[in-house]
Amino acid sequence: MPRRCVILLSGSLVLLASSGAATAVADVPRKLLLHEDWQLQSSCEAKAGGAEISTAGFNAKGWHRTDIPSTVVGALVTDKTYPDPTYGTNLKSFPGMDYSSKTFFANQDMPKGSPFRCSWWFRTEFMVPADYTRKTAWLHFLGINYRANVWLNGQKIGDANDVAGTFATFEFNVSKVLQTGKPNSLAVEVSAPGKNDLGITWVDWNPTPPDKDMGIWKEVLLTSSGDVSLRNPFVNSKLENGYKSAALTISADLRNASDLAVNGVLRAEVDGKQLSQQVSLGAGESKTVTLAPEQYSELKLANAKLWWPYGMGEPSLYTAKLSFEIGNAVSDAANVSFGIREVTSELTDKGYRLFKVNGRNVLIRGAAWAPDILLRWSSRRLDADLNYVRDMGLNTIRLEGRIDREEFYEKTDRLGILVMPGWTCCDAWERWNSWGSEQHRIAGDSLRSQIRILRNHPSVFVWLYGSDGPPPAHVEKMYLGILKDLNWPNPSVSSASATATTVTGKSGVKMTGPYEYVPPVYWLADTKAGGAYGYNTETSPGPAIPPRESLERFIPKDHLWPIDDVWNFHAGGERFTTINVFTDGLNRRYGTASSLDDYERKAQAMTYDGQRAMFEAYGRNKYTATGVIQWMLNNSWPSLIWHLYDYYLVPAGGYFGTKKAMEPVHVQYSYDDNSVAVVNSSYEALQGVTVSAKLYNLDAKEKGSQEGTMNVAPDSSTKAFDLPRVEGLTTSYFLRLQLHDPAGKQLSDNFYWLSTKPDVLDWKHKKDTVYTPQTGFADLTSLNALPPVHLDVKSKKEDQGSKTSVRVTVRNPSGSLAFMVHLRIGKAGSAEDVTPIFWSDNYFSLLPGEQREVTASYEATDLDDKAAVLEVDGYNIAPQSTEMR
Repeated sequence: MPRRCVILLSGSLVLLASSGAATAVADVPRKLLLHEDWQLQSSCEAKAGGAEISTAGFNAKGWHRTDIPSTVVGALVTDKTYPDPTYGTNLKSFPGMDYSSKTFFANQDMPKGSPFRCSWWFRTEFMVPADYTRKTAWLHFLGINYRANVWLNGQKIGDANDVAGTFATFEFNVSKVLQTGKPNSLAVEVSAPGKNDLGITWVDWNPTPPDKDMGIWKEVLLTSSGDVSLRNPFVNSKLENGYKSAALTISADLRNASDLAVNGVLRAEVDGKQLSQQVSLGAGESKTVTLAPEQYSELKLANAKLWWPYGMGEPSLYTAKLSFEIGNAVSDAANVSFGIREVTSELTDKGYRLFKVNGRNVLIRGAAWAPDILLRWSSRRLDADLNYVRDMGLNTIRLEGRIDREEFYEKTDRLGILVMPGWTCCDAWERWNSWGSEQHRIAGDSLRSQIRILRNHPSVFVWLYGSDGPPPAHVEKMYLGILKDLNWPNPSVSSASATATTVTGKSGVKMTGPYEYVPPVYWLADTKAGGAYGYNTETSPGPAIPPRESLERFIPKDHLWPIDDVWNFHAGGERFTTINVFTDGLNRRYGTASSLDDYERKAQAMTYDGQRAMFEAYGRNKYTATGVIQWMLNNSWPSLIWHLYDYYLVPAGGYFGTKKAMEPVHVQYSYDDNSVAVVNSSYEALQGVTVSAKLYNLDAKEKGSQEGTMNVAPDSSTKAFDLPRVEGLTTSYFLRLQLHDPAGKQLSDNFYWLSTKPDVLDWKHKKDTVYTPQTGFADLTSLNALPPVHLDVKSKKEDQGSKTSVRVTVRNPSGSLAFMVHLRIGKAGSAEDVTPIFWSDNYFSLLPGEQREVTASYEATDLDDKAAVLEVDGYNIAPQSTEMR
């Protein structure tokens, strides 16, 4: 049966709402989302042609049911045709792909016998409001992977030769085909990308689904207008008068779909001010109309509210309303949200790219985004991801070829999170010598489609039109020409690598790794690769092992220990098919793991230490270091590598090491010269702050100390003092750093575990950009001799509407150090964590007699109607649990 249309009006879900009478600026016309009640079948099974399949009442018996957006495999997993691909090695059982060698086949055609060599049909039936007979109707596809034949009511409206490109958007005038008063039938025949197509690939992040994510992966919708449609509204801002005032330029694309010339009025409203311009359009003509501040004084804002990135100020937003009138009737209208800000970049005297927002330097510290492996979408999941970014103190997300839905950018705009998008690496996007005319056309169409969306979003601050290397000159010039034509308001960079081009010169960035485990000293010791200098667009201290409770959700019980090929199937591809480098470092530094629980406690300590060291190093070296992107933020499926929190949204050691390093005001240790520094990421000076350092032996007895008072400039890194050389330290020892303001308020607290035996890097045998091996390893094995500690734990839970807040007081009553105290809130009767969850601190250490109060918050509904259980464990902590009421 045809479904009831869902209609979107000005961002809200309503049913059959009227656009109203013409006013100074009209309401935005409704959008009909065509997302529900689709049917799916392989063209090798469905023998009918497009004309028949797109006829109302077509017999789709035996077809799969799905909603869209969806990939083919995503739909087949949802309806349980295929098992959960995230569990164990289930993905190996999916037809059409041999995963025995873990080849991710991004650069290959579909293997013979694959059911995804066939195209697949998506079809649906829907009704439209009666007034569509009096309007021009438009059908929009915001993302098809990869090419499609499109049929509506028995007529072909789009051909696969033209409807091609994962990141291209498509719009069809369907006024003459659409029917009112009876069902409309839409059929889309989708084909997967081939090896030379500019699609989505996963490179070495995770396995590629056997359909290569073939499907309708973004929104499909209907809109209506009069004879003239209004598209791509854009507000560009230029800051003046010392960044206090702004001049706005508003533009929109108008298209006359009629056979007659049209005279009309483009109206705009912004900041409570209204303006208009007469426009003439010939029959079938399209043009871009611009309202400039030189013509309209209303577009000059004397006291503009600026958009600032997270940590720098408020991300203020404005809305511009546009409409086009013919006579007294509104033909079309659109609203656009925008921020007033200016992003610039420059090369420092050392050739490193430095970004500035509204005239202020900004140290880019972020992580790389990964969508779901089957491109499944969840708004709640996105909210969790973005709130985790802010909770860790990061300010940036990088998108390498994962140019997601507009909801992503709308939310980063509101949250002040900078976004660094660009094309992907290691596939057809960078095999320019193999490009033919179609690839050139699709690359250009893809860029135009995405820039028209991205240019309005203040969170998007740069565009990378290359990834692992820049395009050749003719492609680079094409890209730059499109950016210029579309008035791209931000910097662009030729690639994520340091390779210069003959067109734009030096990129000012680097992608020199590492991606495997390196010891904490690496980031300050290395001066030729991934160390803390310049702008590192992707790097990482390597694997991040999920907590045991998460491992048990995707590793079968009989494979949990020892590490085997099932574990490795959830590592990466190409050079990253195991976690051997990480495990070897763990065994050599902390002692050979004897069990899964032993491995876990050591892995969380090592990941905390590694992530903290990386972000601290780039902070200490600002602005010799100008940016760092952790590879990665999250994972597309349950993985052992490259994340700051796991697939199930559980934050572990790496998350809290990052959060510690990213404190707005932070005291930290320098591994390279045994000094202490204060990194001030705020834009206010610190006067008369006191830095203290205390060194402890393994038995938690103090062996030495240092203290000093200092002033710290805004947005700076300042050395406090060198640590004293202390005799008689145990092989493993501890360093406690604290920072207090003149009134005695604690501003920062940091705790390190160190060794008298240093990590020694083997620079001569460095493994390209992956990692640097070691000839010597720190000896932290005596941590295993820490006496067991039983903590005093008290908790209080408070429900505040949909939110639950928990306050936990932890006291160490023993005479020994309580090392890496881990708090967890789980669901009673289940091994699952409550997620997302936001702890003020975790994986912390307590000296003898010390007490710490930490807080957590989560959504009450995420308990799934179960009681909350607080669990406490740690490196040498006696486990305990308490049900909270």
